[in-house]
Amino acid sequence: MNQKLEIIGLMSGSSLDGLDVAYCEFQKNETGFWQGKIVEAQTFPFSPELEESLRNLPHSTAIEFVETDTKFIRFSAACVKTMIEHVGNQPIAVSSHGHTIFHNPKAGYTTQIGNGGLLSGLCDIPVVSDFRTLDVGYGGQGAPLVPGAERFLFSDFDACLNLGGIANVSFPKQIPFLGFDISPCNQLLNQAANWKGFSYDEGGKMAAKGTLIPELLKELNKAEFYQKKEPKSLGNEEVALIWKPILENWNSQPENVLHTTGIHIAIQIAKSISTVKQNGSLLISGGGAYNSFLIEKLKSELSGNWAIKVPDSQMVSFKEAYCFAFLGLKRLLGEINCFGEVTGASSDLCIGAVYNGGLVSQILKS
Repeated sequence: MNQKLEIIGLMSGSSLDGLDVAYCEFQKNETGFWQGKIVEAQTFPFSPELEESLRNLPHSTAIEFVETDTKFIRFSAACVKTMIEHVGNQPIAVSSHGHTIFHNPKAGYTTQIGNGGLLSGLCDIPVVSDFRTLDVGYGGQGAPLVPGAERFLFSDFDACLNLGGIANVSFPKQIPFLGFDISPCNQLLNQAANWKGFSYDEGGKMAAKGTLIPELLKELNKAEFYQKKEPKSLGNEEVALIWKPILENWNSQPENVLHTTGIHIAIQIAKSISTVKQNGSLLISGGGAYNSFLIEKLKSELSGNWAIKVPDSQMVSFKEAYCFAFLGLKRLLGEINCFGEVTGASSDLCIGAVYNGGLVSQILKS
């Protein structure tokens, strides 16, 4: 197959800043390796009402849960239509991560709102969604999933680090293939920035003004999660239960908490990466890539052994949506897109539920 295949990726993360919509193009080159690019991308902010509903959804009633799911999908459909109109072309499908509400694979469940069937009907386009549950059914963590795309799309790098609400890493060249969650990241940094009335610490400027709180750093580093072996994933519930209360004890010192938490994150990332590989090329993406304080502390912890690359701003901001677009494409092609070595599932899998798949099968056969 050498035709160019266009697909839209949707990503909504724990920061609740909005829905990332990436119109992507993928193609196999003459050597059989996948290449891709983001044609156009945009973050559509949630309304204050929808953001509040999403934030409170884990504690809502059943009817509130369904109503919020429907509002989220109607919002997603409007965003997809806007993107298609802007690009002026029709993609073969939409690949939607949805929005994670519960994630507890140890108990055998994970829940992402984002009704794929409803989205497909509203947009009149095939949709791939519900990526995590099949993996959990096979005994996996249902996360992280982005490494399944990084293995193909970023194979030039020794490691790919995503600094989102949760920091995770993959090692595309590693045999066996590895990828796992490392620690909370922007969820904690944003929490402290909120105490100053900001949604986030722009460029890590507030963190740079702070000083280290040794007792806080010690307590953060003691989290039991850091003793677990891979494969492992981290849910929002764990972050809220374990790390956030620790920070709240120091809420009178926001700059110092930002400073200390940034160092904590850098320590855990450097330790996790160095345990697998001592040096190489490291690609960094996600909102945390804009945090200069965090990046400088990470470079220091890595002792200059890694060649760090931060891609262009579009890829930094929309890499997860780009990767989920590719995971959806692989699902439509019936190819493996989730690896048991990463998630802990009993086998490699082709994950994702397909709605209106008959429409896209004709395109792929042509």
